[in-house]
Amino acid sequence: MTTAPAPAAPAVDRFPLTPGQLGMWFLERMSGSAVYVDPMTFRLTGPLDTAALRRALELLRGRHAALRTTFPLVDGSPVQQVSGECGIELPVLDLSRLPEAERESELAAVLAADQATPFDLARGPVLRALVVVLGPDEYVLRLALHHLVSDAWSWWNVLLPELAALYGAELDGMEAELETPGAQFPDFVRWQREWSEGAGHQRQLAYWTERLTGLAPVPPVRAADAPAGTVTAVPTAAAARATAAAPDGGAAVATQWTTVPGAVHDSLRTVYRDERVTPFMLLLAAFAVVLHRGSGATDIAVGTRAAVRSRPEFESAVGFFVNLLVIRTEVDPGATFRDLLRDVRRAALGAYAHRELPFERVVEGLRPRRGGGFRSPVNVLFSHQSTPEVPPAFPGLTARLVNHDPGTLYDLDLVFYEEDGDLRALLSHRRAHCSDQDAVALLAELTRVLAEVAQDPAIPLDTLMATTGVHRAE
Repeated sequence: MTTAPAPAAPAVDRFPLTPGQLGMWFLERMSGSAVYVDPMTFRLTGPLDTAALRRALELLRGRHAALRTTFPLVDGSPVQQVSGECGIELPVLDLSRLPEAERESELAAVLAADQATPFDLARGPVLRALVVVLGPDEYVLRLALHHLVSDAWSWWNVLLPELAALYGAELDGMEAELETPGAQFPDFVRWQREWSEGAGHQRQLAYWTERLTGLAPVPPVRAADAPAGTVTAVPTAAAARATAAAPDGGAAVATQWTTVPGAVHDSLRTVYRDERVTPFMLLLAAFAVVLHRGSGATDIAVGTRAAVRSRPEFESAVGFFVNLLVIRTEVDPGATFRDLLRDVRRAALGAYAHRELPFERVVEGLRPRRGGGFRSPVNVLFSHQSTPEVPPAFPGLTARLVNHDPGTLYDLDLVFYEEDGDLRALLSHRRAHCSDQDAVALLAELTRVLAEVAQDPAIPLDTLMATTGVHRAE
């Protein structure tokens, strides 16, 4: 017995993209890239029933309108349209007969090619899946969505747990005990449009207009060489493959990882508590110090991704519920790090208290569009991800997340992760703005700044920068 597909929502009338979606759509179209392909990759150990997995994926599509959305052009502009079609292809690629080294190399090439393959947004689907067989009871599952219909909450809190439950129910020939989603993404679109007509919209617009007037991107960053004893970031395998594949011998975007020493991370936890700040605030303040010294700018504006799930029913919905918030601070070399940290805290609290207004609406007021499309004045992003990324609990299988290096359209995109007690940082950088050498040195400087701050959060900024060997590159 197999589970009958959940009733799919009927096809709805076309409805507009949110401002956030529209900005993303324009950025991707201008770049001509697949940077907004949003993949999840897991190594699976155990007996995998691919037929049950395919049926589970179809049921998942039936549950969430976002997974059945396409973005056709109407009169030259994109619109959203939800289909009742729930079918999905699940190709299976068998690499098990290859020697192990060749098998892993081919797997890496397959995953890289998948990430570089854009979605056909006008025709869909915006979800694709692939199973790679590596050996007996050894598989890789790649799932990919377009970021127009997904965000981190959608993946980790909704889709992956539901997929595991649906797969288990298919194995047992039963119906999964899942509650009907409290809302669908079209409900959010309607809510946002209604909110934009209220007083809250005008209050937040006034706040952001005052806060961001005169906003300018961070100038190109050059960092000092890493002082002795610092942790050196190492380019990732994906970055190396991208470099090798680029026609001119170099990729536009590269990525570097580093890990903050465990003793420093332990000391930072005490600073968080004593200074009454979140890890996000302290890590961002340290990043602002490095950006100031690397660029010479004192007015540092950094964007951060924030979820906009303002109503309880949106917690079970899948879609792009992300807004870009700007944390703008003034770095005064004559002040202390504690002063800067308090400024970052005030700026962050103010930004999150006004998170509902789409960033694109702010930009329209600050800088009218010329020539069509959306252009962001923010070129540096920062995030801190503390929520554990728990792989789906497929019955009979052990799942392990395979890290991948995301692309970015921003000059610098820094993400801190807390994984198994470690504090790790992933820096994606555009080489036209920040070279590989400068990116590696930037992460090393950031690690050294954190080490000094962990010992004395009241350290003067000029002393901090002298101690860490950071200098402004003329």
